[in-house]
Amino acid sequence: MTPVTAILFDLDGTLVDSARGIHAALNEVLTTLTGHGCSIDDVRRWVGNGPEKLVERGLYSHGYEDDASRAHALFREAYQRTLMQADIYPGVIKGLATLQHQGLRLACITNKSSHFTGTFLAELGLAPFFDRVVCGDEVERPKPDPQSLVQVCAEFGIEPAEAIMVGDSENDLKPAHALGMRGIAVGYGYHGNVPLEAFHPLAIVDDFESVVALCLAAASPAPQH
Repeated sequence: MTPVTAILFDLDGTLVDSARGIHAALNEVLTTLTGHGCSIDDVRRWVGNGPEKLVERGLYSHGYEDDASRAHALFREAYQRTLMQADIYPGVIKGLATLQHQGLRLACITNKSSHFTGTFLAELGLAPFFDRVVCGDEVERPKPDPQSLVQVCAEFGIEPAEAIMVGDSENDLKPAHALGMRGIAVGYGYHGNVPLEAFHPLAIVDDFESVVALCLAAASPAPQH
């Protein structure tokens, strides 16, 4: 099997548990517009396709049928205040440093808006690890479309078979599988109860140390007999 030279990471639910900040902002918006909030478990189910879809799912859950443009603006303002209510998953900093030290190129492919992502990565200390960051509003067709994965591979000068996509949901694993790119699923993120086995990842793991071990194994050429 072709050794990998690049690892592509989803952000929310894979590297960072950002549900607290997202919930605080969305709960404020929904309460303002509908009089009813949402739970953090709701947010974990709804997140994954960018802020607009998240807000619309929240509104739909309360039967809100007015124009969503005000809700989007309110969420953007609220999330700017709650953005950093987030926790890096255990092992991520050390793991990214290990992969970078081994000479692998690292990219972050997220459906999070570019309005938030740069600050988010910088404040958490994750920005220096990535050779490339692609946000959902920077491509015509964000995940689960494979466009952003194809774009990163082209910029890195590699074929999809030379990369691994690491993510927590079908939005990450589905486009990788469609491209013939290997995938690693993390079971601790936001997968909306969708069975990740359907996308044939190398493994479904429960800690970031296992992600790093799989990536390093895939980066090493098979021994010759």
